[in-house]
Amino acid sequence: MSMRRFLLIFQGLFLFILSSAFSQTKLGETNDNSSVPNQESISSIIALKSTLPCNYFSNISSSFIGVSDVGVDSVTARKQAYLRAMSMIALRNGLARGMSDFFNDTNGNQISSNYEELCELKTYCNLPVTGLKVSDSIWLKSGELVLFVTLDSTNVRRFERVNLNSSISIYYKENESDGSRKIINKISLENKLFYPCRETGHTEKLTYIVGNNRWLSKETFFDDKKIETDRYKIFYELLAGCAIDSTGCKEAGSNAVDGLWYAMMNNLYRQLSAQLKEQFVKVKKVGDKYQDKLVSLNRESGYFKFGCVLLDGALVDNKLVTRIKTEFPSTK
Repeated sequence: MSMRRFLLIFQGLFLFILSSAFSQTKLGETNDNSSVPNQESISSIIALKSTLPCNYFSNISSSFIGVSDVGVDSVTARKQAYLRAMSMIALRNGLARGMSDFFNDTNGNQISSNYEELCELKTYCNLPVTGLKVSDSIWLKSGELVLFVTLDSTNVRRFERVNLNSSISIYYKENESDGSRKIINKISLENKLFYPCRETGHTEKLTYIVGNNRWLSKETFFDDKKIETDRYKIFYELLAGCAIDSTGCKEAGSNAVDGLWYAMMNNLYRQLSAQLKEQFVKVKKVGDKYQDKLVSLNRESGYFKFGCVLLDGALVDNKLVTRIKTEFPSTK
């Protein structure tokens, strides 16, 4: 196979699979055209300090956490935090499909590589309203509301139920050329919470892009209303005396300056996508060599069930790290 023919086949296959299997994910939006903030936007930034109580992390192991955005009113904060806690419950029942491509081009001493990975997740839960209990709530100094929701299977006296469906798209791209590495992460979430008997509910759409572990952009809509949080920069610390295992957290943590929920989701889904990747199966491996030039392509894909639970977390130097447990039951 000639070099030109190989490259045309590779480009065609990759674009076709991405456009057909993941048509709802706009890969073109993950570029590096992030705007440089002007002087007016810099001067309008509001710096906040917030303290996390010791039970912030200890409660995670026995309940499901949801955190509202900073700057929203108390009614919206409660609705938003509750929906987000429900989305964590829904992670226990999910379907995933994904694919990855690794393209490597070696020309003499010059090496250029491109790795792309895309996962699409569907999660859901259908629970009796009386079986859900807000076990604890914390208002942080930043204005964020933290809710801890527990499940009580014995308290199901009524038939009214609450449903949550969630769609998550995780895109990762790593490009390396002449010793320079560029990494782009994009995560898009859409949560729909509704009560069938009441014909009411709430929706949330959240999209954020991280480049080389630095925020490029984020956007949140709750009940079709855009939530503006860009002007807030938050710096967290734990109460003195909190016993938290922070081993390796600084290196693996996600910056929390834009809010706890964004840091938690970025860190959780980064771990989850790495574990999902292990379930992919190699479907293609091709290569071509011409004089000093070597080109290769490795493609993997997968479709499977999964269940994920948030176990714990830690905060070090305003970076948040999560610990998760993921299981992969048989799809049969």
